[in-house]
Amino acid sequence: MFKEFDVVRTIIDKIVPKGSVGTIVSVYSSGPACEVEFLDDKGMTIAVETYEFSEIELLEKD
Repeated sequence: MFKEFDVVRTIIDKIVPKGSVGTIVSVYSSGPACEVEFLDDKGMTIAVETYEFSEIELLEKD
C-alpha cells in the first residue's frame, strides 16, 4: 500500500517520462490513486500528477 511521502518511480509516460522519480503528496480515499510531485534539480516543483497505483512503483528505502 502506498502512503504519503513514499518515493516512487513512474512506469508509464504522462506529463513526466516513464522512470521519473517523485514523492507522493496525497493518497485518494476514493480509490487506488495518488498525487505525485516531481522536483527539478534545484528542488522546484515541475509537475504534480495523478497516478493510479498500477502506474507507479515504490523505490526501496536505503
